[in-house]
Amino acid sequence: MTHIKTLTVTALAMGLAASPAAGQFTFGVNAGASLSDLTVSGVGITSQEGRRGILAGASLTLPVSGPLGLRLAGSYLQKGATFSLVQIGDVALSLDYVQVAALGRASLPLGGSRSLLYLLAGPVIAWETSCEVTITPVLQPIVQMGGCDEEALKTPTKNVDFAVSGGAGVLLSVTGGMGLSLDVLYTHGLRSIYDGELDWTGHNRAISVQAGLVFPVG
Repeated sequence: MTHIKTLTVTALAMGLAASPAAGQFTFGVNAGASLSDLTVSGVGITSQEGRRGILAGASLTLPVSGPLGLRLAGSYLQKGATFSLVQIGDVALSLDYVQVAALGRASLPLGGSRSLLYLLAGPVIAWETSCEVTITPVLQPIVQMGGCDEEALKTPTKNVDFAVSGGAGVLLSVTGGMGLSLDVLYTHGLRSIYDGELDWTGHNRAISVQAGLVFPVG
């Protein structure tokens, strides 16, 4: 990913009781940060800077068979990027989404039943809740700002985005059956977010790091 630095996260926790088991229903709440940009084609780009955003959500993990499970998750997150176009100028897109994901989970117990290492992968559907654009032309001192759907800005976007997501995480025990989770996920858009007449495309992609609390259900 252009200009995205490697995200390194170290988590330290001391377990006081067994964590939620791999074959148990669990409910989780989480929050974190993301770094996103766009894969753009059809227009010349000299540079691009990703958008640093926030995310927050909740999830329900269902046991399927043995170490396999299904995580159903909903979240709010921010995406976008700022890119410099040849002979045009800088364009900054700030997009906000509400998304749902159905992620398969394969888990591996670590240190007995006290913690789990797991892999996640699956489809994502996201609904755009807000899109703002700022255009700074090369040859003009006037900055244009507004909603992406404004006709003068020529940056209309699609209301729905489809993507795939994958990554890994760890679940550590805390107390009373509650667990502490830490996930790192990469998400790549499958369709162009641009919905106008100009001949260019842009696909969302993001790396996110999120921490949360996990509770056994039932």
